[in-house]
Amino acid sequence: MWGRIASGARASGLRGPNASGAGSRQRTMVGVGTGRQDGRTRLAGCETRRVAGDTGPFGQGGRHDQAAQVSLRRLTPLEYLVNLGAVSVLMPVYRRREWRSAEETRDWQLKRISALVRRAYDQVPLYREKYDAAGFAPADLRSWDDFGRIPTVTKAELVEGFPERVLARDTPLRRCLLSTSSGTSGTMMTIAHRADRNWAYALATQRLLRWATGDRYPFWYRQAYIYTSPYPTPSLPGLYPLRFIPTTTDPGPMLEALARFRPHVLTCYPTVLRDLVAADPAFMRGLGLRGVSVSSEVSTQEERDAWSDALGCSVRDEFSSEELTRIAAQCPAKSYHLMEDIVYTEILEPGGTTPASGVGEVVGTELHNTAMPFIRYRQGDLAQVGVGECPCGRHSRRLVGLTGRANDGFRLADGRSLSPGFLLDACYRAIMGLPDAVAAYRLVQVEPARAELEAVPGPAWSDAAAGQLGRVLEAEIGGGMTVDVRVVTVLERGPAGKRATIVRRIDHVGPPGAADQPGAVGPPGAAGPPGAAGPPGAADQPGAADALARERGR
Repeated sequence: MWGRIASGARASGLRGPNASGAGSRQRTMVGVGTGRQDGRTRLAGCETRRVAGDTGPFGQGGRHDQAAQVSLRRLTPLEYLVNLGAVSVLMPVYRRREWRSAEETRDWQLKRISALVRRAYDQVPLYREKYDAAGFAPADLRSWDDFGRIPTVTKAELVEGFPERVLARDTPLRRCLLSTSSGTSGTMMTIAHRADRNWAYALATQRLLRWATGDRYPFWYRQAYIYTSPYPTPSLPGLYPLRFIPTTTDPGPMLEALARFRPHVLTCYPTVLRDLVAADPAFMRGLGLRGVSVSSEVSTQEERDAWSDALGCSVRDEFSSEELTRIAAQCPAKSYHLMEDIVYTEILEPGGTTPASGVGEVVGTELHNTAMPFIRYRQGDLAQVGVGECPCGRHSRRLVGLTGRANDGFRLADGRSLSPGFLLDACYRAIMGLPDAVAAYRLVQVEPARAELEAVPGPAWSDAAAGQLGRVLEAEIGGGMTVDVRVVTVLERGPAGKRATIVRRIDHVGPPGAADQPGAVGPPGAAGPPGAAGPPGAADQPGAADALARERGR
């Protein structure tokens, strides 16, 4: 677990703030040095040049150049020891929090948020401006009703304001870990975290991996993680051994690496697991995995149950993002429990500020990031809070109807939106009706009323199978959608190693405004933390010991 202290919703034992599940972005960790020189940005001893033709995140020459490539930096020994000590001391505290009553959790969250709001107002220009404009003062926050008066913040505002207007003035960048999302929502974003404050994300990661292995994650379990880049910190000798396996289009090298390491726990993207199980199901079952955690891409419970049957172990999803870190994860009973001690999550009407009556937009307040606060941040995903108790006995709220990002999925000519989760379910049912016919697939909307199923043929592929797939998908999707089946030899992954299964290659369709009203039709459908450290002395920044003491007291 230790190597994941500072990598994102998907790259995370000591995994830092990501990674992501039901919709998260792969991140790249960097450390910041000085400013720009001759059109370049210097980052912690590595030099990056703006990509040719790149005009910034909004096409207008944004204030923060996005790096074409950056090298990971590792935590300094002192930063590492501070985080290690905090994790050792706080692990029992975080275990107890899983069983706290809802009332205790709400009281703790309000106190935490009140302190964070005061700090943001004092130290972060963007929040002071927004609160002043709304006529809100931190002293006004005395109840949850008052909390609803706080303005929400958007990704565009944070990207535009980075770094001067969104970073705390008392936190030098050299003492931060930076992560850069891969920009699956269309805009890349850099997030800063205190290098000596990653223990909360590490403990949240340990929790979700324990849930993925049936509430048992002993220190000798070997973990293989298949992502784009390795974690910035190594595992401790003999504790939670880690092995990085790079994501490849061909599953062969990944299977060979798994055979050499023989992990107990596997963490990867859903499409990676899909490829591995399809390539050699007997080998994957023979690994004897104790659990699998998937994240960053949408997957369905039906799919995860099928993988669980094929592997002989539990397969659980996590929902996280680079900005909010660990939002929710599936417990042993398969419920998405909110990580209430990491993020305070609201479900609001899409684009509005009132609580949603059903499926709504995920808006989160990250409770530990004091360097670059995210307070009432509009995440862009759609979900719903469930009712009733979970069979696992935990009292934290649960997410249901997790349908992916509001701007994903298909948009039809009649104005309806089809969520990625609904479309993924439709594909799964169609393909499961033809065993071994399809090795890999992607469903792409190319016109308002036409989609293509890109299919990598399996051993039982035939023209008849192709015809059946098209007919079944047309019936499942409805709305007059035509589905053409196109044979491909390979489905390439993006720069971040992820491969979208549901893709829309058209923009606005339907009546004016229809595309701006996110909705989910049909059943529901599926992010790691920042990087690693910087110069020696980061851990001695004032406040680390006080923060640890506050954590122990709660």
